Amino acid sequence: MSHAPRFLLFLLQLLAASVVARPPPPERADSAAVLRSFLASLPPPSRRVLRPSWRRGGGGGAPHCAFLGVTCDAAGAVAALNLSGAGLAGELAASAPRLCALPALAALDLSRNGFTGSVPAALAACSRVATLVLSFNSLSGAVPPEILSSRRLRKVDLNSNALTGEIPTTGLAAGSSVLEYLDLCVNSLSGAIPPELAAALPELTYLDLSSNNLSGPMPEFPPRCGLVYLSLYSNQLAGELPRSLTNCGNLTVLYLSYNKIGGEVPDFFASMANLQTLYLDDNAFVGELPASIGELVNLEELVVSENAFTGTIPEAIGRCRSLTMLYLNGNRFTGSIPKFIGDLTRLQLFSIADNGITGEIPPEIGKCRGLVEIALQNNSLSGMIPPDIAELNQLQKLSLFDNILRGPVPLALWRLSNMAVLQLNNNSFSGEIHSDITQMRNLTNITLYNNNFTGELPQELGLNTTPGLLHIDLTRNHFRGAIPPGLCTGGQLAVLDLGYNQFDGGFPSEIAKCQSLYRVNLNNNQINGSLPADFGTNWGLSYIDMSSNLLEGIIPSALGSWSNLTKLDLSSNSFSGPIPRELGNLSNLGTLRMSSNRLTGPIPHELGNCKKLALLDLGNNFLSGSIPAEITTLGSLQNLLLAGNNLTGTIPDSFTATQALLELQLGDNSLEGAIPHSLGSLQYISKALNISNNQLSGQIPSSLGNLQDLEVLDLSNNSLSGIIPSQLINMISLSVVNLSFNKLSGELPAGWAKLAAQSPESFLGNPQLCVHSSDAPCLKSQSAKNRTWKTRIVVGLVISSFSVMVASLFAIRYILKRSQRLSTNRVSVRNMDSTEELPEELTYEDILRGTDNWSEKYVIGRGRHGTVYRTECKLGKQWAVKTVDLSQCKLPIEMKILNTVKHRNIVRMAGYCIRGSVGLILYEYMPEGTLFELLHRRKPHAALDWTVRHQIAFGVAQGLSYLHHDCVPMIVHRDVKSSNILMDTELVPKLTDFGMGKIVEDDDLDATVSVVVGTLGYIAPEHGYYTRLTEKSDIYSYGVVLLELLCRKMPVDPAFGDSVDIVTWMRSNLTQADRRVIMECLDEEIMYWPEDEQAKALDLLDLAMYCTQLACQSRPSMREVVNNLMRMDK
Repeated sequence: MSHAPRFLLFLLQLLAASVVARPPPPERADSAAVLRSFLASLPPPSRRVLRPSWRRGGGGGAPHCAFLGVTCDAAGAVAALNLSGAGLAGELAASAPRLCALPALAALDLSRNGFTGSVPAALAACSRVATLVLSFNSLSGAVPPEILSSRRLRKVDLNSNALTGEIPTTGLAAGSSVLEYLDLCVNSLSGAIPPELAAALPELTYLDLSSNNLSGPMPEFPPRCGLVYLSLYSNQLAGELPRSLTNCGNLTVLYLSYNKIGGEVPDFFASMANLQTLYLDDNAFVGELPASIGELVNLEELVVSENAFTGTIPEAIGRCRSLTMLYLNGNRFTGSIPKFIGDLTRLQLFSIADNGITGEIPPEIGKCRGLVEIALQNNSLSGMIPPDIAELNQLQKLSLFDNILRGPVPLALWRLSNMAVLQLNNNSFSGEIHSDITQMRNLTNITLYNNNFTGELPQELGLNTTPGLLHIDLTRNHFRGAIPPGLCTGGQLAVLDLGYNQFDGGFPSEIAKCQSLYRVNLNNNQINGSLPADFGTNWGLSYIDMSSNLLEGIIPSALGSWSNLTKLDLSSNSFSGPIPRELGNLSNLGTLRMSSNRLTGPIPHELGNCKKLALLDLGNNFLSGSIPAEITTLGSLQNLLLAGNNLTGTIPDSFTATQALLELQLGDNSLEGAIPHSLGSLQYISKALNISNNQLSGQIPSSLGNLQDLEVLDLSNNSLSGIIPSQLINMISLSVVNLSFNKLSGELPAGWAKLAAQSPESFLGNPQLCVHSSDAPCLKSQSAKNRTWKTRIVVGLVISSFSVMVASLFAIRYILKRSQRLSTNRVSVRNMDSTEELPEELTYEDILRGTDNWSEKYVIGRGRHGTVYRTECKLGKQWAVKTVDLSQCKLPIEMKILNTVKHRNIVRMAGYCIRGSVGLILYEYMPEGTLFELLHRRKPHAALDWTVRHQIAFGVAQGLSYLHHDCVPMIVHRDVKSSNILMDTELVPKLTDFGMGKIVEDDDLDATVSVVVGTLGYIAPEHGYYTRLTEKSDIYSYGVVLLELLCRKMPVDPAFGDSVDIVTWMRSNLTQADRRVIMECLDEEIMYWPEDEQAKALDLLDLAMYCTQLACQSRPSMREVVNNLMRMDK
């Protein structure tokens, strides 16, 4: 018995020794080796990142379990590896498959690294891996079909890579996959979503395919759809919503934004009662919102903005009491804001902007105490702001601009301490800004322009804001008093627009010291005093406009160190002294205006260093000396305005064909010598050439005949002599000529008789100049001994006066007789009246004969407002004549516009004729037809090289720029398209068909149009929901024409796919950033151009996309377009 305990003790010791001496299980030793093998396969930089944490390990028999990212099971086997964001890189296929040797591995996360190459198909059958996360890498190639058909993988996340190709269906059998979670978003996948995808993945609850290039319709969903989360936003999906979505009764999140899905939304939401998030925005939905939305009692976010929904806002939405976000903006909703808004007490974000909403803002909105943002802008809301809004203590953003609201702002609103953005511009608000605005401690943006606010600004404004004011725009009100000094206290202020008010006092020195400022506009106020001489350097300011104030003293030279300046306007003040030479250091300066001051001294030649200068206006000062050649040769300069000074010397003869000069004003100086021959090299000058009231002598250079786009030529009040060169007949765009009071002789150039008849005073004071008259031939000048020039003028005046008297008597007699006849007959003037203003060689009867009484065989075009015929007069000259039905209007807008404008790139109206209810408009005939015919109808295709395409693009741009910027008031064409661009024999384009044009008076700038005008494919997208009149629609249409010119494809082409236009098609191709693919989108002919011309074609493509941006405010002006095109061809 005594030996038994000893024996037992011996056995226990033996057993313990055997346990200690037992080697680790094979899977533990293998796991460490596999991990080290994976480490060894990584590039050296990645190994250096991982090795320190994988070398140490922990104690016990499984040191690898302490490696970074490793999770082991109870047996010490690696169950999960998470190296997300570890800084690894290299080819994934060279390293990741090694991990499949880990027998217990169930989850692999290598996301947020720099892995490249393809996704290894081996990972689809990798050990026990059910979760595979490879997102946020740089993986490329196709999605392996094995990944989707795997019988092991339950979660696959490949989002945010560079995967391409279509979603694979190979190996997918209905019900075979166990996949529950699939995320392929933010890649470059293309093609349609496989229709069998949902049926083949019956276990799927999470599907994210957003931010790809997927197209085609949405797939159908099987009867037992288990999806809880579905995101397809930001693709090119089209078609309509499938009704089979009702099979997805568990759906809680549905994102379909930024596609092209259209049609009416089915009334099927009663079957999706679990929905919490519904995004249908930025599609092409039409019709009314279905009433079944009211069944979504769990709905928290409803976003249907930027579609074409119509009708009133459904009352049913008021039953969605869980809503925190309601975005209805950018549609065509009408009616008023429903009162049920007050029932949505959880609402935080509410937008109904950019619709046709009328009526007043309901006071019930004040019940939504959690509201953070209210956006009601760009509607037709009227009345006053309800005081109840001031109860919204959480409100951070209030946007009410572009409505017809009136009255004072509720006093309590100025005390909302959380308010950050307050936008009330373009209304009729009145009253003062209360001093309580200083309680808005989070205020960053206050925009009140175009209202009727009065009074002084609180002088403490800006002192108490925590982040600091960022944007202030109070333009066009009636504010007075001093500008508050603390507006830049927070050091964040970027924009300060206070123009067109009555602010007075001195220039705030705090503004000059504010380094965050980008733009300052104080024009048209009563700011007085001088600018501080000790201005410091401001590196931020880019735009300064202090014009039309009462400032005086010298201009500080320190402005020359403000290197970021692009615009400096000090015009219409009382500055004196010299122009600082230091301004020549402003290398970014594009606009310099100092006109209408009292500046003296020479023009600094250092201004020639401002290589980006486009506009220089120093007119109406007391500047002296000569014109620096460094300025006249600036290649970027478009407007040089030096008139009304005391400049002397000669005009530099250094102008070149590459200069961008559009306007040259040198009148009212003391310049002498000859007119420079090089002025004729300015091929782009179009607006004006004015060198009148100087002491110029010699002959008019024949080179001026090269200026075919010039509209105004003023050489009056000089001492020019000799004959007017016959080459000036080539100045075909001239509308105003003044050569009076010189010493010119001979006859006028052929074709100038009409100019002389329109403005005879423009040729007076030239005794030896013979002005043609329709009544008398040009007589030889008599000897000065027999008759002085004074006698001729007197006799001419007597004869003219007598002629006018006789003509007046005849006119009075005719009017009296005609009035009697009309009153006697009592016949409608509209039916009987006929007006005819046609060329001398053509009559209405000639037109009838020339068209064989409007025979179809003479039809050369049909437009929305009439039919165009070709006709021929007796002398063989051909015309185009357009018939217009006047039954709807007394005088067509087209006649009014064409009678107003004159430009090389706008078709000329040669005359018109009215017969009863039919109007005829006579145009110059264009034998080459339209640009549409040139691009699409010619067989074989006409070859169009870079020069021709640039000429067409540039000509159309110049015509539109003239309409938008040089016509007063502005003219908007509203139907720019290739079939409204005629081509002459030299392929110079001319805009035509102004039947939908609009002369925009100042009062029209905020007007709306009742219908969408234009042509499908060319219509700007904002016309789907925004009816305010703007020239930006012309710019979008012009961009479409550029794409048509480059691609030789029609704006809506079957090759693009259903409901896809040329802009969307090109935008989707540009996302590939592959030059070869982009070149293949262009006209095949361009592929054979020289490389430099191919590069120019791509520049033109960039310009086209710039013009067709979705946001109209982001599009360039036509002046910018013209400038870009000029630079493009240098």
